[in-house]
This record gives sequence, structure tokens and C-alpha cells, in this order.
Amino acid sequence: MIESKIDDCTSKDKITLLCDETINLGATFSKLISTKSIVVEPWVQLKCRFGCPKFGKYKACPPYTPTYKETRELLECYESAILIEGQPPAKQFEEMLLEIEHKANFAGFYKAFSLNAGPCPHCAVCDVDGTCIMPKDVRPSMEACGIDVFKTVRNNGFEIKFLEHKTEYVKYFGMILLE
Repeated sequence: MIESKIDDCTSKDKITLLCDETINLGATFSKLISTKSIVVEPWVQLKCRFGCPKFGKYKACPPYTPTYKETRELLECYESAILIEGQPPAKQFEEMLLEIEHKANFAGFYKAFSLNAGPCPHCAVCDVDGTCIMPKDVRPSMEACGIDVFKTVRNNGFEIKFLEHKTEYVKYFGMILLE
């Protein structure tokens, strides 16, 4: 698997192997992007606050996630990321992101951190006043951190559209921050 191939690789080759591994784990497409192409806007978290029934009910959702200002500051610590397109189910998509984050850490990208798509898929009810019972398995979504997913995805050559009907094909987008 990837671990046996990665020891003697350059950083660029390691990233290629990580992108290939996303496909092996079920992603439909992935590619290396510059963090400068990631768009963070204050209005994004308003969509969570005034449009999502899960606002404030999960630790991986606002107001418990980094603010858009904190996300901008965080992105300054990274130069690149792997942008990943996948599909439901949500829990399987997040598990894939976490596995790639883990593999990236062992490949020498010690600051690797994944950002999920949508609300946390783990607990039906989250104890927001207590400690998360699955902190190793939970990551906030890009939108929860103020990232304009539509603009970021389009800036990097992926296709995305607003779904008009529940029967339309759903795409998930997540990313692994790398350094």
C-alpha cells in the first residue's frame, strides 16, 4: 500500500501517492491546490446560523468551529492542500478524509489536517456542553470554518452546482491541509 511506497519519495511524489490513495478509498477526484485559492468569507457562517437546523447542536458546527478570521489565520500556516471530491454516505467520506490525513502525517506532513463536508455524521445528539466522545474521528467542515466551498471548488477546476431536487447527484468536497 502507500506506506511501503512513500519512504523514498519526494514531497511531490508523496502528494501524488496521497491523491491516488483518495481514489482507492472511494473519492471521485482529488488534486493538489494552493491555499491561496481557498476563499474564506464572513457570510458563509451566516448561512449556517440562519439556514441550517443543526447550528449550535454539534461541536463540529458553528459556533464551536473556528471563525472565518481564525480560518484565514490558520490557512497562513499552510501552502497547499488536497481538495477531494466524493459522494455519500457522509460517514464513509469523513473516514476517508481521516485516513488520508493519517497517511499524510506518516508521510512527513506533520501538520496535515482534514476539513470535512457538512455536519458531523457520528452522533445523533451531540453533548455540546461536554467533551466530544470521538475527538479523533471528528473534523469541522469547510463551510463551518467560513470557507466558500462553491468559489474554492470552482477556483480549482471542479464542477459544483446548487441542487434543485433531492434526487440529484450529490457531491461532497473536503480537503486535507498539508505542510
